[in-house]
Amino acid sequence: MPVYNPPNSDMNRLAFLKQAATTGAQDMAAGKSYVGQESLDALNALAPAFEAAHNGVSARLGARSEEVRQSNEALATLQTYVRDLWGVLRRRVTRLNQPVSVLQFYSLPQSGLSPKPTTQAQWLATAAEVIAGDAQAVAAGYPAMVNPSAAELQTVLTAAQQEADEVAPADRAYDEAQEAVAALRPQADELIQEVVDELRFNLRKHDAPSQRRIMRTYGASFSYLPGEPADP
Repeated sequence: MPVYNPPNSDMNRLAFLKQAATTGAQDMAAGKSYVGQESLDALNALAPAFEAAHNGVSARLGARSEEVRQSNEALATLQTYVRDLWGVLRRRVTRLNQPVSVLQFYSLPQSGLSPKPTTQAQWLATAAEVIAGDAQAVAAGYPAMVNPSAAELQTVLTAAQQEADEVAPADRAYDEAQEAVAALRPQADELIQEVVDELRFNLRKHDAPSQRRIMRTYGASFSYLPGEPADP
């Protein structure tokens, strides 16, 4: 025997609420009170609120994804600038026969091996150290770095920091949107079950396939056992 499947996602909950509100109003106008007026009023009140909350999650997720994308791109640019600066510095030290201690002004060990920051925060901190180190190197009598310069790196660092700072508010907005849907979810599930219970009671004199056909017009879904024939 086909089994009723309650909506198992917010999208399915929303679809049920909207379809039940529409079909219920149509049946009521035709004199078929399969669902009571109180439930219809509840559907008409909850469906728009649930839809707004559900759409809010999608919108906030899209905004968060965009902020993360921009932050990742800015970080990638920063990494390129830092690595390029290190590469130019190593060649300059060799070309000008400068002491390897110069490398330490720029967060490099005397071996010249590049550090491997693993997080965004570490890259931001490393870039700031390199910029500060350039000023210290100049104060110690060494030429300032070029191609890229510390000023160019600072511009890129500022942009990367700004993009990083914009991810947290987008994260927070997404969390709040999810909380708004979560707050309505129990109410939606309770109302959906109430509609199903009313349909089952008011359709009890119809044969089982007819009951399911009408219930489907309200958004209900049924599953069949393997090999079980579908309703006509």
